Amino acid sequence: MDFSGRQRTKQELNVAPLIDVVFLLLIFFMLASTFIKPEAIDLMLEGSSTGGNAAEEMLNIEVVVDGTIRLNGLRLSMPQLETELASRIQGDQTRPVTIKAAAEVPVQTLVSIMDRVRAAGTNNLRLATPEAR
Repeated sequence: MDFSGRQRTKQELNVAPLIDVVFLLLIFFMLASTFIKPEAIDLMLEGSSTGGNAAEEMLNIEVVVDGTIRLNGLRLSMPQLETELASRIQGDQTRPVTIKAAAEVPVQTLVSIMDRVRAAGTNNLRLATPEAR
């Protein structure tokens, strides 16, 4: 019995071309991608020298869908809002005022309220979203 007639060739998987392709893809995607520097908003944070009560300093304006305006729970008309804010702010331009409006409130109403707040003498205006129910 002669078993040496046909010799089997040993098949190998050559990984060198596969590594070349992987490195070429890596280089391609590294060069094709854009690296964007993240932009941030410059904020001027104020330190507190006294431990004052933040709840007393905050003025909250709530605007309901039907056009009702409330300043810290007090129902006001648009002209009353400006005079009431001016009396509570008393020239303190850093006093925070938060406006919380329902999603259905017209934008013009919101802009009018923002104008009244600035006319009352503050520049620290914040917009808040209402809580989900």
